[in-house]
Amino acid sequence: MAAILQQIAVTGLSGLRRAATGPSHPSSSLRRLASTLTAVFAFSALAAASASAQDLIFSDGFESGYTLAWSAVIGAVPVTPYRADDLDLRDPHVFTTVPVFGCYDFTDDDFPLELAPSFNSSIEAAISSDDDGDGFLDLSLFLLFRPLDETATAERVDLVEGACTAPLATTMCGPAEPPTALTYGVNDFGVCVTTVPGTTGDYSPSIDEPSGPCFGTEPQDVTLDLNGVTVTLRDARVGATFVGTGPPNSLMTGLLAGFLPESEADTILLPDELPLIGGQPLSSLLPGGAGNCATRDDRDLYNGEHGWWFYLNFSAIPGPWTESAAG
Repeated sequence: MAAILQQIAVTGLSGLRRAATGPSHPSSSLRRLASTLTAVFAFSALAAASASAQDLIFSDGFESGYTLAWSAVIGAVPVTPYRADDLDLRDPHVFTTVPVFGCYDFTDDDFPLELAPSFNSSIEAAISSDDDGDGFLDLSLFLLFRPLDETATAERVDLVEGACTAPLATTMCGPAEPPTALTYGVNDFGVCVTTVPGTTGDYSPSIDEPSGPCFGTEPQDVTLDLNGVTVTLRDARVGATFVGTGPPNSLMTGLLAGFLPESEADTILLPDELPLIGGQPLSSLLPGGAGNCATRDDRDLYNGEHGWWFYLNFSAIPGPWTESAAG
C-alpha cells in the first residue's frame, strides 16, 4: 500500500493504472465484453466534446461547447464527487446465438449452463472488484459537481472515468481519463431526463426516470476513444434524483440516454477473444442490426439516421476523490 501511495503522489492514479500489470484470467472475457459495451452504452459520455467544439478550451484545461463562466482553476470551486455503485442496461437488450439454446437475451439472464454471467451482472462485478488483477477496480464512473447547487439552472458537472484502487473497502480514486464537462440544471418537481417517445421496447425491468428533486444535463454530442474503440453518442443526457440533503447522500433512479447511429455500430468490432461474439460488429448484438438473431427490431430513426437510443439506469454514492493530473 505504501508503494501505491507513493506512486500516486508522483504520477497520479491514472499514471499508476497505466503502469500496472496483472495476470490474464479466462473469466475476464465476459468482463471485457461488459467493459466494451459499457464503453459504447455508457462511457460515450466520458470523452471530450465533439470535434466542432474542440477549438474552445477553457482556462481550466477542459474542452466544451458551452460558454458558461466556469472556474478558472480546478479546486477554485468545491467538487462534490459521486461514484456509480450500480449500472444497468435497460434498452435495447443484447442478444446472441448460443449453440443448442438458440437466440439468447443475455442482458439480465446468465448464459445457460453457467457459461458466463449476464451483461448487467458483469457490470455489477466490474464496479466492485478487480478481476484483471491490475490493482484497480474494473469500472469506476464518477459525476463531479463543480459545484453542487440544488437550485442550479446552468452549472457544471463532469462525467469522468475514474481510477480507483482495490479493494473497494479502502479505495482511493482519481481521474483515469480527461472528463467531459456538461451543463446541468435542477428541478424540484417533474422529470429531469426522459425517454424519447417511440424509442423503447417492452422490456422488463422498465426504464426509471429521475423526478424532482433531480438534476438533468443539456444534450451534447460526445466522442469516446477507449482502447482503439471510437464511438459517438448523439445528444447524450444524464440525470438523477437527489436523496438526502447537505449534500445529498445518494443519486437514485439515474438515467443516461443517448443515440448511437447504426452506421457507427456496424464499424465497432468486438475483441476477437470474446466467446461466441468475438470479431463481430457491435450491431450484431442489437435487435434489428445486421446478423442479429432476435425476431424484433429495436432500431430508431433520429435526424434521418437509423440506430438505437440507449437507456441505462444507475445509482451513485459519494466517493473518495482526489484531483490529480493525468500521468
